[in-house]
Amino acid sequence: MLFDSRPLLFILACSVQSVSAEEQNITELDYLNDLPITFAATRLPQRLSAAPASVTIIDRDMIDASSAITIPELLRLVPGMQSYHIATNASAASYHGMSDKFPPRMEVMIDGRSVYIPLFSAVIWETLPISIDDVERIEVVRGTNTVTQGSNAFLGAINIITNDPLSSRDNLVKYTSGEFDTDAVYGRFSSLHSLGNYSLSAGITGNEGNRFNNETQDPYFNRYLTFNTTLSPTLSDTFTINLGINSGYSSVGDINTKPDPKRREFETHYQNIEWFHQYDNGDVRLRYSHSVNSLEAQLLSVAEAAAAIDPPLNAFAGLLLERNAPYHETSEYGDIAQHHIELSATSNISPLSKVLTGFDYRLNQAKNNQLLNTLAWKDEESFRVFGHWELSSIPDWVINTGLSAEHSTTGSIRLSPRLAANYHLNPSLTLRSSVSRAYRMPSLLEANFESIVYVPDALLGATMGEDKYDYNFKINPNLKPEQLDTIDIGVLGNWPAYHSMLDIRFFYEDINDGITETNSDGDDVAGNGVHTYTNKAEWNNKGIEFQYKYQSGTGLKPLLVINYGYIQSSGQRVLDERPGDIDIDKLDSRNPRHTASALASITLPENLQLSLSHYYLSSVRWIEAARSSLDPGNSPYHRTDLKLSKSLQLSETNELKLSLIIQNLLDNPYSEFYANNIFEQRTYLQAQMSF
Repeated sequence: MLFDSRPLLFILACSVQSVSAEEQNITELDYLNDLPITFAATRLPQRLSAAPASVTIIDRDMIDASSAITIPELLRLVPGMQSYHIATNASAASYHGMSDKFPPRMEVMIDGRSVYIPLFSAVIWETLPISIDDVERIEVVRGTNTVTQGSNAFLGAINIITNDPLSSRDNLVKYTSGEFDTDAVYGRFSSLHSLGNYSLSAGITGNEGNRFNNETQDPYFNRYLTFNTTLSPTLSDTFTINLGINSGYSSVGDINTKPDPKRREFETHYQNIEWFHQYDNGDVRLRYSHSVNSLEAQLLSVAEAAAAIDPPLNAFAGLLLERNAPYHETSEYGDIAQHHIELSATSNISPLSKVLTGFDYRLNQAKNNQLLNTLAWKDEESFRVFGHWELSSIPDWVINTGLSAEHSTTGSIRLSPRLAANYHLNPSLTLRSSVSRAYRMPSLLEANFESIVYVPDALLGATMGEDKYDYNFKINPNLKPEQLDTIDIGVLGNWPAYHSMLDIRFFYEDINDGITETNSDGDDVAGNGVHTYTNKAEWNNKGIEFQYKYQSGTGLKPLLVINYGYIQSSGQRVLDERPGDIDIDKLDSRNPRHTASALASITLPENLQLSLSHYYLSSVRWIEAARSSLDPGNSPYHRTDLKLSKSLQLSETNELKLSLIIQNLLDNPYSEFYANNIFEQRTYLQAQMSF
């Protein structure tokens, strides 16, 4: 009888899988210890009490207890973060940002792979090939983290960590039905192979969206398939492979003035491969990731395009548009390709000293005629070297120092340093202080946005006298990176005997050379000026954030999370600099001063789980939703959600879980982002079978 090596290989895979990737280094045992371990702030394994920044972890227990249907809704449980619906299915999330529907100052990753879209300087959440059921936990760095994650992490960073094939205990299928004729099916399967483990997940989600007063709707559909595997050919080497593909459609457009959503189709695929090698005093990690996003909208006819251009075109519309074709019904389309290569090494100089060094290269490419004034690809390259040193040899102190040097084709080289010191007053209480400087390089869109309507050659000199009919948006070749200087003071308390943890953060953030859209004199037929991106915004944020968490795995398994954020913003941006038309936008009300959330959950007899969530947001004038200083802002709102779940053990391995979710339980309608985007009561039913 031949020896079956698979059990042994599985044990070996388990032993090296724990260090196969930053995001997979944490096991369930870490959450049973005093404080969880995180890689989010420095890429080094650190307990929260040793990290140089405030890190919020949304674990699976919080996800299961919450009433969230989508991933952005989970981010309401992060102190100081705003998550809001732009329309029925479109969402945005911002942290301390002067935010429109494309918040540009926060990095978002899935298993360490950036999903930030350079063409729109933001994350398009509804096009991601992932659902809330794929998420194991979410780690959020509250504060700048450019030292670790680069320019995009200007004000914060989010890493969505999916279910690791090794730790996924159950295979499952799940069905969700509810508001807007929502139908969602999800399935996950995990198993072993001779050198490791793998998992497959797939989902189909769709709804009809909201019906507006003019009988238009904003429907949504997304189908996706992902494959994840780890290969452990030796005790020292692990390969992780992540593949995914999805397609569907959603709606875009301004629903504030005239609800008229435009359908946009999307297709996405990505590949990520990582090699991890461990040696006696450290490790080496090499990652390559590639993704392609294709966003397509309907092409306009000549007559439709002529009416859409401002000012409207005259009798020469056909000739003008022939030179300027193609023209889509929305500019929020395009093809985007991204390549990312990263090499890093960790060295344990001593048991009390660790050093991380690394290099990464990114190539972003985009194609959009209406935004970039060319049918060809526009490229953006960035190079970055980074390092971090953790020193804990001084009794009761942990010192973290980091430095990142980044160069981009959209901006000159910039150095981003950070220095932090954590002092352990006692085993339960830690004080943290840090100072840092960060830069955000202009995005591919900000550096290349140009919108011109050209006169055809046949009319040159005869009608217009020049080859430009209208110059709407102009490239600024002198655009500089944004600069942030910040001071951070934190208090972290942890009392395992009382199942409690407290995180308090005081912050001051000063942003200079902020990138904003400004109108100035230029080649404009109607005399309305020419828009361009400038560095004519500056503001500062100061405030406090608070999070308290109580969680016990005994008795009723109570879970209580309370979050609060206070932020006071002050500053201005130049909207119009033309003589006689100067318009200055005061930024004091562009951030909600107060944000708060709470989640409470208990498990009653007979496996009945009851959860309540509450959210509060004070008044705010979102950029774009309230364009001028005269536009009123969104009113403050309170919202309460209910989730009721019942688990039925059908057999030793099969479990059925039924859930009822009621969002906005008290049915107090309120507006999110656009004034006409009203959030009313929404009800969902879910059935999940684990096997």
